[in-house]
Formats: sequence, C-alpha cells, structure tokens
Amino acid sequence: MKIDILNIFLILISGVFAFVLPFQTFLFVYAFLGPLHYLTEINWLQQRNYFLQDKTNTYYLFVPIFLIGSIVYIPTLAELKPVIPFLLYFTFLVSIFNSSENSKLYKNWKFILSLIIGIVISFSFKNYFQTVFSVFLPTLIHVFIFTGIFILSGFLKTKNKWSFVTLIVFVLTSVFLLNFNWKISLLETGMLSKYQSFEKLNQTIFSIFEENNTTKQSIYSSSFGIKIMQFIAFAYTYHYLNWFSKTSIIQWHKTTKTKITTIIIIWILSVLLYYYNYKTGLYWLYLLSLTHVILEFPLNTTSVKSLYKSNFHQ
Repeated sequence: MKIDILNIFLILISGVFAFVLPFQTFLFVYAFLGPLHYLTEINWLQQRNYFLQDKTNTYYLFVPIFLIGSIVYIPTLAELKPVIPFLLYFTFLVSIFNSSENSKLYKNWKFILSLIIGIVISFSFKNYFQTVFSVFLPTLIHVFIFTGIFILSGFLKTKNKWSFVTLIVFVLTSVFLLNFNWKISLLETGMLSKYQSFEKLNQTIFSIFEENNTTKQSIYSSSFGIKIMQFIAFAYTYHYLNWFSKTSIIQWHKTTKTKITTIIIIWILSVLLYYYNYKTGLYWLYLLSLTHVILEFPLNTTSVKSLYKSNFHQ
C-alpha cells in the first residue's frame, strides 16, 4: 500500500510540474533524472540477462545498437540514417519472439517472415514506418504506454484497491493535461534552442491531429502545442520517478560497489556536460537513452505476454 500511495503522489506532482512548466520540466528531468535512470536500469537488466530466454540473443540487440551508434556518430555514415527505424523494428521483433520454445531466432520461420514483412512495409509505407518505430516507439510508447501496462499489470496481480487508484489517477492526470493548459506562453528564449532536438515528436503529433502545417510558433505557444508538451513532460517525469520508486520491489539498487561508483561518476559527468552545453549533453547521451529503450524491449514484451496469458487467455 505504501508504494502505491507514493506513486499516486509522484503522478500528481509530475502532473503539477508538467501543467505549470511543461518545457522546463521536461528539459530538467531529461537532463538530470534521465542519465541516472538509463544507467541503473541497463545495469539491472544486465543482471537478469535482459529478460532473454537465450543468452546468445543478446547479439541481436547489441549489434543493432552498435550500428545505430555508428550511423549517428560517424559523419560518413550519415546517409544510412533512414535505416535506423528498421533496426529498431528488428530489435522489437527479437523481443517479441524471445521464446524458450524456439530460442534460435534464425530457425524461427515466424521471425523470418515478420522480418521480410517489415522490410516490405519499411519501403512501401516509409513515413508511417518511421513514425511508429523511430518517433513513437522509443519515446511515448516506451515512457507512457509501457509504464501504463506495468501499472495495470501490478493491479491485476495484487487486486489491491490502491493499485487500482494509482491506475485511475495515472489515466485521469493524462486526460486532464491533454485537455487543459495553464498559460499559452511561459517560455524563456533559451528554452527554444534547447528543445529543438525534440521537436520532431511534437511535429508528428501535430501532423496526426491538425490539418494545418505545423510551425515553431504553434509548437511552443499555441494552446494545442502546450497541451501536447504537458503530456510529454508528464509521461517522461513520471516514467523516471516511477523507476526510482521501485527500489524495494525490484531491488535495482542491489549491485556491486564498483558498478554503483561507476554509475554515479558517469551520471555526474553527464549532468555537468548538460550544464556546460545542453546540446552537447544530448549528443553524448542519445545512444545511452536508445540503448536502455532497446534493452528493455524484452521486458516490455514479456510483461504484455504475461498480462495476456494470466488475465485474458482462457
């Protein structure tokens, strides 16, 4: 019950900050809490073999991560950036077909068929494919949808009324932030340049719900733009805080002193780099963020499968 009450408080406090200062809240938590979350979760996942049934399947995750890093950081490979959405699709498929029944993926005909279908779709519906796997999957699907699934799963396992209240507060806070906004303009000039690296997500959401062309002004100062930012800020803030509230449940803090020291040092250096130059900090930790997203895919898909089997499959 205590952890549920704590999470209800964290949801509400995340919602308040996202409502009052959406851009500032997002930029702060992404720079300050983000690196610590990525580092501690990657370490926790590694201790559990990334929730993969077969240890050799880790190559299917780390090779794409290496390729994405090479494409992003090596200028001569920049032309290969359109391949990144497919690499993310590939890692997600690896997670879906993470099964002890047929752990050798190259022998799994369903996996191979899904891979071929993905190749066809990535060429035939390039924009839609990129939107799903490059824009939404590593961002809102990861920080909001899967967080919601974890909350739902916790309630269905415990049948605790406070877990149900947590789920309801999570949903209602999200709905509120998507329908009401505090003020249309609360941005400092410097915030515009700092958020430019994330504009693609806002622009994509605009393109789905708005017929008119999206401008920078609409992203930062329109009523709809502020509502979108409130939701994004809330999703990220609570995603991070929810992880740090799970210490007593999943014991992610239990590791060697050497690893803890290394994590803290890298985290401090990352925050200082953000303070020195925000764009440089983003560039430095882009791959770390994406790495933690990809390595969590097996946990995400395993949770969805377990949820379905235990509650909806008779």
